[in-house]
Amino acid sequence: MVNPEVIYKKLISLLDNCHVEYKLFTHRPALTYDELAVIQAEVGFLGTEMKCLVMKADENFIVYITLQGQRVDYQVIAERVGGKKVRLATPEELLEHFGATPGCAYPFGFDASYDIYVDPTIYKEEWLLFSPVVPTQTVQARGADLKKAFDALENHISEVSNFNQPVA
Repeated sequence: MVNPEVIYKKLISLLDNCHVEYKLFTHRPALTYDELAVIQAEVGFLGTEMKCLVMKADENFIVYITLQGQRVDYQVIAERVGGKKVRLATPEELLEHFGATPGCAYPFGFDASYDIYVDPTIYKEEWLLFSPVVPTQTVQARGADLKKAFDALENHISEVSNFNQPVA
């Protein structure tokens, strides 16, 4: 099983080493977007919540990063990654392979064998919010700066603009 403390340190170190402008906020646990919205008002951090989805495409884990509120098109993802079936990782898989609980998936810092797909619209956001694997902390980072962090990873990174369903 993956140790969340190791992941947390790796993630923060990556932000520091890539000179990402960020702030780290400590708060009571938040595992849903609704809980985070209440805490955001209490604590005062700003930004758009990133959606970090850990999925299983056949037998392989992939991670898709987009903005909260986007509806994901699993059929398009399956076609792109060559999988017959794409689904969200189970809570047990998330804990075992990423050291995270649902609501605390994170955008990078995990095993380099997992491919990452990034919706490039995240880079246009002034501030992005995400969990650093810990439900009592939130990272507020400059969207444009996160490109530097993704570029520094050993994971295979693909920028994709068509994994979300069109807005009606």
